[in-house]
Amino acid sequence: METKLFQYFNNTLTEQEKAEVEAWINSSEENQKIAQKLYWLCYASDSLQVMQSVDTKAALRKVQGRIAASRRRVIWNRVSHIAAMLFIPVVAIALWSISNEPPIEVEEESVQFIEMRTTSGMVSCVTLPDSSKVWLNSNSYLKYPVRFEGEERCVELVGEGYFDVAKDEAHKFIVKTNAMTVEVLGTAFNVDAYDRSGRDTRTTLVEGSINMTFDGDDNREHIVAVRPGQRVSVDPVSHKWNIRRVDTSNTASWKEGCMVFNKTPFSEALRMIENRFNVEFVVKNPNYYEHNFTGMFTDQRLDIILEHFKRSSSMRFKTIANYDTSNVKGYQIIEIY
Repeated sequence: METKLFQYFNNTLTEQEKAEVEAWINSSEENQKIAQKLYWLCYASDSLQVMQSVDTKAALRKVQGRIAASRRRVIWNRVSHIAAMLFIPVVAIALWSISNEPPIEVEEESVQFIEMRTTSGMVSCVTLPDSSKVWLNSNSYLKYPVRFEGEERCVELVGEGYFDVAKDEAHKFIVKTNAMTVEVLGTAFNVDAYDRSGRDTRTTLVEGSINMTFDGDDNREHIVAVRPGQRVSVDPVSHKWNIRRVDTSNTASWKEGCMVFNKTPFSEALRMIENRFNVEFVVKNPNYYEHNFTGMFTDQRLDIILEHFKRSSSMRFKTIANYDTSNVKGYQIIEIY
């Protein structure tokens, strides 16, 4: 029956076979639990394969409608985290119930979320329920609901993400990070919100318009309207912030697997490398911050990229901690001297 269920959720059965599967599902509560668990496994598997189009949501709603008509009982029994790791080591997905309470008699089902994580050096793309697209940079995390409900489309981000938001004037799109909230109706922008000590959180608008909300260093909430070509930076600890114009032509080059430097300041170049390879640089010579770099890297390893930096300047690199256990993120620490 497991094979038939997967075929059912992938909409590959005949009408007679569908009726037989639905009859089996409705025959007992245990069968309903099995069906829903297999549904989530099917959904997670499709998500990992770049969210290929399978109408599993409609199939699940159809099953749930039949169940609700006969029982009117939510049968979710605290859905446990589901991690679907396939042969592509890019994303781990966890699906869970927002409620930790046991099943109770209600008529509305609890909200379900999808959690995506990218590994070091990898970039992944996901299509959200509203058809918006999000590219996740290395070592990033995105949480969003299985379907958007209410007046807002809300997601949470840790790390770096490029958003191409589907326009919907009736439903605002909200991105929550550690230091700011981005509100938009339909546009393209990049958010860099890695959870690292001493790092500011940045949002760069490529096109359209967005509103930024954050707590400033004056203990007041600020709402800033951002225009294309502007970047807002907020320190999550001191709450100091600034807004300035930037060249957005290479803002999201990382989503194509590239790092493009065009007279890029040393500090910005290091930040891009840190994001890509999950490392942290400790700069011992402040004079290096006067350097700018131009060039493009695609699939090169970290050691090859650092060798290019070494040849173009007098700087040297030394690994001083391999995934140091003193920092909770476990990133490699490299000293520049």
